Amino acid sequence: MINLGEKPLIALPVDDKEFEKTVKTAKEKGIDIIELRIDQFSNRSVDYVINKASFVKELDFGIIATIRSAKEGGTHISDYERERIFKAVAPYSDILDIELSSETMIEKVITISKENNCLTLISYHDFEKTPSEEEIQKIIDKSVSKGADIVKYAFKAKTFDDVSKILCVTNKNKDKKLVAIAMGELGRITRTAGFAFGSLITYTYIGVAFAPGQIEVDKLKEDMIFYGLLEEARE
Repeated sequence: MINLGEKPLIALPVDDKEFEKTVKTAKEKGIDIIELRIDQFSNRSVDYVINKASFVKELDFGIIATIRSAKEGGTHISDYERERIFKAVAPYSDILDIELSSETMIEKVITISKENNCLTLISYHDFEKTPSEEEIQKIIDKSVSKGADIVKYAFKAKTFDDVSKILCVTNKNKDKKLVAIAMGELGRITRTAGFAFGSLITYTYIGVAFAPGQIEVDKLKEDMIFYGLLEEARE
């Protein structure tokens, strides 16, 4: 089980391209969590997904299982298919990620999580803008009321005021388990500074970024060491 809050955690989203090589490199880099972006897999059959999850688990990573909806940057996959895959991958996972906008799926994913001793992460993404502090608070409150163990929100930051809003609201809700991200170039600071405001996980990349503003793993770790968030001997 992933120990949230004990230390800043680094997650690497992966598709199935050069999968084994990427995951082995992640181990060498000291990454904590592999996010299986199953929506981006070339093959989403249950046996195939389980095979990939098993490989990751054997290397002692935490696993976030994500089947992102098309509405929030993923792929068109039916709710029936998503539920089927979640049920199959949950025994290998630590966290199941479901979008707040996937209202018909939330209760099902929470049930699957509880049956498999997983945490449910309810996520919200806006690739166009950052809403008001009041709206961000409503997203957090609604996610918690739906049964989220972890609330993740990611907004496009167009100004430093946007960055400030995201971090301030996060700080006010530090008693909850949060993952806060400002996407885009201006939002890069949240990838490290977010930890000081209550965010628990940051997402990185090896090769090609999954989201705008992600910081490559070596640079991310360098920044985290500089700010005292990570010890140099971690690798």
